[in-house]
Amino acid sequence: MIEIHKKEDILIPFDKIGDSDWKVNTQEIIESVASNFGDDLKKPISEEEILALETKLGTALPENLKLFYQTFGIADIGEQLQDFNEVDWIKDIWSDAPQYGPDFSEQDKLLLPYLISFSDYLGNGNMFCFHSETKEIYYYDHDDKPYLTKMFNTVDDYLKGCLIFAQADLSENKEAENWTEEIVIDLFGQNTVRKWRY
Repeated sequence: MIEIHKKEDILIPFDKIGDSDWKVNTQEIIESVASNFGDDLKKPISEEEILALETKLGTALPENLKLFYQTFGIADIGEQLQDFNEVDWIKDIWSDAPQYGPDFSEQDKLLLPYLISFSDYLGNGNMFCFHSETKEIYYYDHDDKPYLTKMFNTVDDYLKGCLIFAQADLSENKEAENWTEEIVIDLFGQNTVRKWRY
């Protein structure tokens, strides 16, 4: 179990998913988070289930997202990874009732045909999506135009950020949230963190 008493205790799980220690470190964080909240660990997702989702979407998931699912399932990473029945093209979310959908900017409309949601940011209507061709990670923020912003080059970076932030809950020190934020700012920059967390 991870215990966070100082900034140095916060574990950076991996540089890239697939690194030699990525599984051990990620497992330690996921198990600590689940234990902290009294949750059960999720089951790994089979190759067949992933293939069925890719067939439904008509495109491949990012390779390392597949590896994460096959290892840890739809784990609690501090944010809500979507169940497979919720993963979808974001352009289709409002297709039955476009009047309730966002008034996308011209810039958004260029990206819209390519984005597939896979994570809800804290259930507030904002979502993280991957680009069907480049596999880059975009953020759909329903408060600010343009609604769609590129956040990360790879899904590895998004998952790494989540796993670092999630460790703030493992400490009784009120500073832990600041420590995790400082680490993620060092990795991805102030602007990315501000857009993501505020």
